[in-house]
Amino acid sequence: MRRLHLTLILCVPLALLSTSVEAQQGRTANPHGSLTEVDCADCHSAAGWKPVKATLDFDHDGVSGFALSGRHREASCTSCHLGSRFDEPKAAPGDCTVCHVDVHRGRLSDNCISCHTTTVFTDVPGIAVHAKTSFPLIGAHVQVSCESCHGNDRSGAYTPLDTDCLGCHESAYRGATAIDHVAAGYSSDCRQCHSTLAWTHNSGLFDHGAVSGGYQLVGAHLRIRCESCHAGADLTPIYATSDANDCIGCHQRDYDQAHSGVFSTSCLDCHTNETWSGVTFDHRAATGGYELAGAHAVIACDACHDAGTGVLRFAAANQNDCIACHQPDYDGAHANDGFPPTCLSCHTDVTWNGATFADHDAQFFPIFSGAHRGKWSDCATCHAAPNNYQVFDCITCHDHNQQKMDDKHSGESRYAYNSAACFNCHPRGRKE
Repeated sequence: MRRLHLTLILCVPLALLSTSVEAQQGRTANPHGSLTEVDCADCHSAAGWKPVKATLDFDHDGVSGFALSGRHREASCTSCHLGSRFDEPKAAPGDCTVCHVDVHRGRLSDNCISCHTTTVFTDVPGIAVHAKTSFPLIGAHVQVSCESCHGNDRSGAYTPLDTDCLGCHESAYRGATAIDHVAAGYSSDCRQCHSTLAWTHNSGLFDHGAVSGGYQLVGAHLRIRCESCHAGADLTPIYATSDANDCIGCHQRDYDQAHSGVFSTSCLDCHTNETWSGVTFDHRAATGGYELAGAHAVIACDACHDAGTGVLRFAAANQNDCIACHQPDYDGAHANDGFPPTCLSCHTDVTWNGATFADHDAQFFPIFSGAHRGKWSDCATCHAAPNNYQVFDCITCHDHNQQKMDDKHSGESRYAYNSAACFNCHPRGRKE
């Protein structure tokens, strides 16, 4: 009996020990792979394996060396760690193809982050990316979508294209309607005439002078359409012009309508190649000395010339011959008043108003100086009526002071009451 009892005592502990080891092994088996750096409590709670904590204590950035940013931080763990094996995949930062399919099929860089971000996969700085290629995007190319050129590349498989213009724009070259490029034999190198800004934009690259044998396009000619001067697929010139200065070759109709054969056909003598308006005409050189000044410089040509023929209506010798044009004005203002027909003695060539009679002494009253100068500011002081401009002498004004003058000059041998005597002592009309 004692031996049996001892045997039982020895067997029981062994059985219990075996059961305890198996239970211990079941509790510590790790379903997440060989991940030893993480404590279970970082993700799980004592309440159960599932669900995991809403906020994990696991430092993914520090432990894995793969920092979660952008959309990666929003993804579930099993999106990257299939089967909850957190020791897989083994990916370093930048190893995007470990998880993501290369939509470019190996044709571009395998460094995805050189173009993409972890925030939005489609937010690609295309201009900066293209700048690293042999075809930087400039002009209108900046505004087009990727698919406009890479139309046959599916899901982003951007195959390098032919960078020659005709590679994309052959249909535009062959289908040009304003000018048949094929019939005209134009080069297929579009950049000789066009720029990347727009087809219709005049880039100034087309050397019209070299092609036409010397006719350089300048001024407004740079902005007009080719068919304004050319016709047909072979761009036959509509007008027979010798060079860029031969304006009349194209503008005969404009000349006939405006000048009717009176002016020179050298249009650039007065006009510019920028606009018909703003004419700069050397009237003095054209008329042999009649310079347009003052108000004459701003009046219309037909004020003095017949609008139809350009013939001068007035026979003026020069710009000082006012009366030749303004005889009616003179007669209406100064008829029978004795004023000379030299209008500029009082008026200016700017306006009739504000006349200043500066030469009063020399023309009418030589002694109107000295004590007399500035004494009267109103013409009516001496002139009873607007047209009463007769010549005065001393006695005309001083006869009413005869007694006073007699008293003042009593005993003077040269004194006599008449104008001639006055000038003996007062040659300049003042007290000497």
